[in-house]
Amino acid sequence: MTALNALFSLLFLLLLGVFLYGPWQGTCTAYARQIMFEKRDAIFDLARDGKLSFHSREYRTVRAMLEKTIRFAHEATLPATAVIAAVLLWRREEVAKPELLAAIERIPDPATRKQVQELVNQALNALLISLILKSPVALVVLVVVLVPLLLLVLALSLLSVTAGLSRKCARALWRRLRLLLQIEAERVESTPDAVTA
Repeated sequence: MTALNALFSLLFLLLLGVFLYGPWQGTCTAYARQIMFEKRDAIFDLARDGKLSFHSREYRTVRAMLEKTIRFAHEATLPATAVIAAVLLWRREEVAKPELLAAIERIPDPATRKQVQELVNQALNALLISLILKSPVALVVLVVVLVPLLLLVLALSLLSVTAGLSRKCARALWRRLRLLLQIEAERVESTPDAVTA
């Protein structure tokens, strides 16, 4: 009976591994790409409505960099992003501003600039969430470490100073991760089989 239980456990772990490294990876990538396509299309809609010029350098750069990020979603992994972040922190290098963010800052109308920035942030958030969900290690860390930590922070959030500081730190970390993802996406050469449609 013990051998049968061990066999079933081994089979379950094998099937779980096949699922996590097979269909689950594709599903997470498809999710991120779909959100990024929607945000790219929303920026197109802004240009169609006359808030941006189709011929402007800013529009063309934002669109091209978003398309590059969409293609990059296939190659992006959380471990690679973590290694790049660790190397940059270890070297204490100043991170150059991604071309995408520089183009957004050049948009003359403040309201349009804010809309484009929000759409780009949502696209990069989708990519970052998909990276976390694609990583089995990150999922385990989320459940084992972060859930109790979040419960602790929630308990401490009764103190408004702690809650404000926690939110501020979390937002700063999230912004930094989005920046690193965009830098990584702009550095990676696009593969010919990854087409944006």
